[in-house]
Amino acid sequence: MLLGIDVGGTFTDAVIVCGGQVVAQAKRPTTHGELLAGILAAMDAALTGFTADSIERVALSTTIVTNALVENKTDQVGLIIIPGPGLDIAGMVPEEPVVLSGYIDHRGREVAAPRPEEAAAACRRLAGRRVFAVSGKFAVRNPAHELTVAQWVEQTAQPEHITLASQVCGSLNFWRRTNSAYYNAAVWRRFAGFADAVERALAERGITAPVYILKADGGTLPLPAARRQPVEAVFTGPAASVLGIMALTDVADEAVSLDIGGTTTDIALWRSGTPLFAVRGASINGYPTAVRAFWLKSVGVGGDSFVRREGGAIVVGPERRGPAMATGGPVPTVADAMIVAGIASFGDRERALAAMHRLDPARHAEETARAVLDAAAATICQAIAGMLAEHHNRPVYKVDDIVHSLRFSPRRIVAVGGAAALATVVATKLGVPVHVPDRAVVANAVGAAVARPTLTVTVRADTAQGYYTVAEQSLRAPLTRRQIRLADIRDLAGRHLAERAAQFGIPVGEAETVYEEEFNLVRGFSTTGKILTCQQQIRPGVVAAWREGRDSDAR
Repeated sequence: MLLGIDVGGTFTDAVIVCGGQVVAQAKRPTTHGELLAGILAAMDAALTGFTADSIERVALSTTIVTNALVENKTDQVGLIIIPGPGLDIAGMVPEEPVVLSGYIDHRGREVAAPRPEEAAAACRRLAGRRVFAVSGKFAVRNPAHELTVAQWVEQTAQPEHITLASQVCGSLNFWRRTNSAYYNAAVWRRFAGFADAVERALAERGITAPVYILKADGGTLPLPAARRQPVEAVFTGPAASVLGIMALTDVADEAVSLDIGGTTTDIALWRSGTPLFAVRGASINGYPTAVRAFWLKSVGVGGDSFVRREGGAIVVGPERRGPAMATGGPVPTVADAMIVAGIASFGDRERALAAMHRLDPARHAEETARAVLDAAAATICQAIAGMLAEHHNRPVYKVDDIVHSLRFSPRRIVAVGGAAALATVVATKLGVPVHVPDRAVVANAVGAAVARPTLTVTVRADTAQGYYTVAEQSLRAPLTRRQIRLADIRDLAGRHLAERAAQFGIPVGEAETVYEEEFNLVRGFSTTGKILTCQQQIRPGVVAAWREGRDSDAR
């Protein structure tokens, strides 16, 4: 059996999954001051009646990283970069870095070595920092300078952790990679403390199953790997809803998914059963990173959103002041309006009516409730329209995108979350049908439970120089032969992916090529070699056992 836990802004959900069924579920308030307390409360409730040894895997969708970034509860990072000549760094990274000399060129060749006295001076300037990040411009093609500088920093500053940018991301784009390394170091200690507490709590309960952390792209990382790269756990709440929808229903056509919780609504676009991804990577606090993530947008509208009048108009959210008045809360909320309008049935209806009368004593409560729901739905529709416009205006880079238009016309809405009933009002405004799958209220926890473990490797070969690299492993090794094809590099990437997966006990299952390229090296009028690149990953998605169980139940 699989245990999945999702930490939301309002509630923490836990589910136990067996085959293709949810056999237990629990919902408890999220404890923002100490996330682990809410996690354990939900987990213990879901485990009632089950033995610890029956749990085969634990998967967490946690807001620990996102909250640390949003609340600015991160460590100050000693950021050291080796950019080489000709780069203006102003405003491109979250903190002013220390710049070292030294340069690796685009072929991975050392042009100038870094200087140990500069690294020593950097450590003096960054004295007191407990975490560091080191990033070299072409380190994905030769990590020697990053490794050397990290060794000097380790010896001089003795920090608790050093992130190497080339190990966080194997792709080119120096600034995205640098920002990824910066944020990885910034949240490392906070995530490490959380991971330690989770392991202790599970051990106290006799649960020895492996623990996985959901990633922003819908895959999961084994906890030991997540400890090294906690930045991958940013935005996992929205990712969990996407995985939950994958697990609970089929999205065959163009669709918009809504995860309407207590505080926010997370929006995703789907095409041919697949959610759209953020181009090149997610942005964190306005800085572009290389973290692969679904393309999502969050708006401050949820079931517990505070509703009031401002200048005669009804205003919804983004503030939350507590639960609905129908359940003992202090102020009118969207959920109160849902109860009065008859699209939700929980709590005390008389209190919900009182909430609507407080908003507008001169109108019928049902009329006020409809106005509240219209205002909430309008905010969500506006966000959807903005995403569609942004999608339509994206630059076209591939011939396939020219032949097959990028225009996106949603055919339906798929809604999950505790306030999913609000999606009926959104769907009416958009003129499309809405589908709310079974177990929609715990879809995020289901998504965490059944998300497939994933890992990535990036292999780059230079036949002229006779070597290849695997950036994520800081590996540089000789090629056994100079005459190789892209297919050979794919095979090599597949072998390294399998080796890396075996280190963490992950089955490779479905692997996919994320990116590949091949170009000739020409000197004078002769081809002197090739540079070939292939990035492969274990495809994010739903574990086979869930799909097989669902198919069996359907038959």
